[in-house]
Amino acid sequence: MDIMDLAMKGIKGIAKNFGKKVAKQGPAPEIEKKAPTVIKGNGFRAGFAREEIMPDLSDKDKIYWIAGHGSGHKMEGVLTPVYISAVWLDCGNDEGIIWIGADIVGLTRIEVNSIREKILASPEIKGCKLINFSCTHSHSGIDTVGYWGKPNLVSIPSNGKDAQYMAMLEEKAVKVAIEAYKNRKAGKLYNGRIEIKDGLATGRRFIDKHEILARFRFAPDDGSKEIWMLNFAAHPNSLGGDNRLLSAEYPYYLREKIAKENGADVLYAIGPLGGMDAARYDDDDRVRNIQLQGETIADAAMRISDTELNPEIKFIQQPFYYPVGNYVLTLLAMRNVMSFKAYPSDKTDIGIAIQSELTYMTVGGQKLLLLPGENFMPTVYGSYLSAEESGTGKGPEINPTPLADIAGDHSIIVFGVSNDMTGYVVPPNDFVLHPTQPYLNTTSDRLDNRHYHETNALDANAQKTIADAFAEVVKNFG
Repeated sequence: MDIMDLAMKGIKGIAKNFGKKVAKQGPAPEIEKKAPTVIKGNGFRAGFAREEIMPDLSDKDKIYWIAGHGSGHKMEGVLTPVYISAVWLDCGNDEGIIWIGADIVGLTRIEVNSIREKILASPEIKGCKLINFSCTHSHSGIDTVGYWGKPNLVSIPSNGKDAQYMAMLEEKAVKVAIEAYKNRKAGKLYNGRIEIKDGLATGRRFIDKHEILARFRFAPDDGSKEIWMLNFAAHPNSLGGDNRLLSAEYPYYLREKIAKENGADVLYAIGPLGGMDAARYDDDDRVRNIQLQGETIADAAMRISDTELNPEIKFIQQPFYYPVGNYVLTLLAMRNVMSFKAYPSDKTDIGIAIQSELTYMTVGGQKLLLLPGENFMPTVYGSYLSAEESGTGKGPEINPTPLADIAGDHSIIVFGVSNDMTGYVVPPNDFVLHPTQPYLNTTSDRLDNRHYHETNALDANAQKTIADAFAEVVKNFG
């Protein structure tokens, strides 16, 4: 038994002992099953606002940690600005929704709920019925979750969040929400999509990458700036592990090109991007590569043909218990690396769960689903690996029903890393852990394919947890 095996044994014991302490709290409180909320009117109104979320660079001794490609990477400069944006949308009456998007790796639901509380407490906003927070998941952003701080000898990171930066982020989130509400004006809302052939790359074996760019386009009646909401399933992480510069990566260049050539304001949010990157266009110049990624997606967005939507918004935002079987993430949570509240659960050997959530909604009849974490494309749209192709040697029959099938609509638009940052969601028949160091180190499967993503999954049954929760929501949606 080597030192990492011993470390894993200790981590597992600590996690299980923590679960025993949590069990003494008694049963987890029951979560209310939500009924749908419907907003109708005579016509859409929308507003947009944007703010920079740059760190304080005046203090040269201040350390910020880059969120991606391993822990302990100090930020050494700035490549592009990073932003937070908000869109207000209603149907011409006094009830509407707020959608926030930010150039950050993610937020836990605890931080998202704190932002929601501050927005709802604001006297400037009236009739807000729903607040969503989607992240671009830039791996060249500042750590806003916690586990990219300086690691110890067995690669367990310290808390990489900066308290002042997190407070500023919350403040700016509230500010853009208020400004978007104030900026609302009447107009028409359109929806369309386009395929970006070979626009995605993956190291996993995906049968169908679903290379669809989706767009909502709001055109104000007064002819002023349009508002676009874009969705594409590409990781912004192409600057790589050597990067130490703050950047939004390709979403920055995407928004800049659209602003220059079309004039539209853009809120960009990613799709089910687990194991999925933007295509590589320049292997020699990584900065040029992310610029080309953004410009390619922007060019496609500007070619979309769309159809007008009727003014109706319907949604359920449903919390659910998400069992935790990841010993390492449990240890990190116990050390206050990330925000975390544990509840008793009998679904894993650790014996704990967290509360997460999903949001199912229709806008003018178009179905949308907002999911926590990074869901693999097959968990949403199907096309599972066969027994011969999968890492476990098991067939697709052991996998849950894909979410699009549960919704009964393969044109559903799915937003990942929204309202909670909960790790990867991998189909069970391709979920492979290290035999002696599960969740601590990566491993190779029987076909000699590497399996990294499982180390950052909450549990091997993560897909079933989400599929079961979504099936219940669809049933209640009506």
